[in-house]
Amino acid sequence: MLNNFQYFLVLAEELNISKAADRLFISHQCLSKYLKNLEDEYGVMLFHRKPKFALTYAGELVLQSLRKIELIDANLSSQLAELQDGKTGEVRIGITEGRLRIMIPDLLEEFKKLYPNILVKVISAPSPEMLEQLLQNKLDFIVAGSADNPNPNLIYQTILNERLYLVISDNLLQQYFGDKFLACKKAFSEQGVDLCQLKDVPFVLNYKGFSSRTMLDNYLFKLGTQLNVIYEATQPDLHLMMAARDYAATICLTMYLPNVWQLNEADKSGNKLNVFHIAGLNNTNPVFMISTKGKYMPEYARQLCSLIKKQCQYYENIHY
Repeated sequence: MLNNFQYFLVLAEELNISKAADRLFISHQCLSKYLKNLEDEYGVMLFHRKPKFALTYAGELVLQSLRKIELIDANLSSQLAELQDGKTGEVRIGITEGRLRIMIPDLLEEFKKLYPNILVKVISAPSPEMLEQLLQNKLDFIVAGSADNPNPNLIYQTILNERLYLVISDNLLQQYFGDKFLACKKAFSEQGVDLCQLKDVPFVLNYKGFSSRTMLDNYLFKLGTQLNVIYEATQPDLHLMMAARDYAATICLTMYLPNVWQLNEADKSGNKLNVFHIAGLNNTNPVFMISTKGKYMPEYARQLCSLIKKQCQYYENIHY
């Protein structure tokens, strides 16, 4: 069974013999024969054929065992490669889209100085998709938010606790608060902003279901109010650019605050973006470094983790 165990893993991922055979560069007939021999060897069905091709309970048990074997094999390869010279290899990380554009340029620049021959492969995807790839041994670790339902096979390490802030331009504040604009700006800076006062202001936010949006929606529910959401998008940097153009206000997580500063530096009109603490919103949005239990990390991978933590420490110290 251990011969060609990747055949079973790919078949379990694709749940389609033709697609799995294409990925493995073998024939449909060869893969079907492999599966039949495997089922004959164990005397159980590993996949349902109808109404659709799917793992049986026995197949799920085989999959769990083979994932462990795959992890052991990968760990052994990493350890032997490190014993050989420790200067070549690769590390595979996943980071959500917005954070990738913030963290990766500086991270790769600093890491390359330490390990010029180590290849860093970075993927960006929604957190659930990256978690699945982590469990499939396709990633070494990921940086992501929210762990409402932590998987017992994974290790979650908090590397940053972010706060939510209101970001709104001077022009938009003046448009909605008129003569009270300067007084409101002063009060918001000193006491934080009461979002009930902004229920008529247009907002651009993340889609529902994302951690920052859930955190905000729960807070608004407690207040018994809603915001005037006119646009939703997953790109936080887009939210800020729209705010800089007076299209809408937005809500910003700590890690994205340097983008606000950059936009303000680039603006020559005098219309600045303001960052205000949200009064009464004391919850934080944790960012986790997530890895598989039992995963061996070579020294260069551990160093990359340390560099990420160092970056996050900078953001941890930002307060308004």
